[in-house]
Amino acid sequence: MSDRCDCAGASLASFLLGAVVGAALGVMFAPAKGETTRRRIKNWADEEYEEQKEKIADTAAELKEKLTKHANEVKEKLTEEAKDVKDKLTKEFNKRKEELTEKFKKD
Repeated sequence: MSDRCDCAGASLASFLLGAVVGAALGVMFAPAKGETTRRRIKNWADEEYEEQKEKIADTAAELKEKLTKHANEVKEKLTEEAKDVKDKLTKEFNKRKEELTEKFKKD
C-alpha cells in the first residue's frame, strides 16, 4: 500500500511541477494584453482604411479622366456626323427644291 501512496504522491508532484512550469512559460511567452492587441488591430484597420480610401480616390479620378476623354471624343464624332447629315439633307433639299421650281416653271 505504501508503494501506491508514493506513486500517487510522485504523480501529484509531477503534475503540480508541470502546472507551475507551464504557467511560468505561459506568462513569459504570452502575447500582449487584450487591450494592447485590440489597439494594434484598430490602428492596423485605420491605416488600411485610409490606404484603401486613397487608392479608391485615385482610381476614381483616373476613371473620371478616361470617361471624360472618351465622352469628348464621342461628342466630337457625333457632332461631325450630324454636320455631315445636315449638309447632305440640305443639299438634297435644295436639289429637290430646284427640280420642283423647274417643273413649275415649265408648266
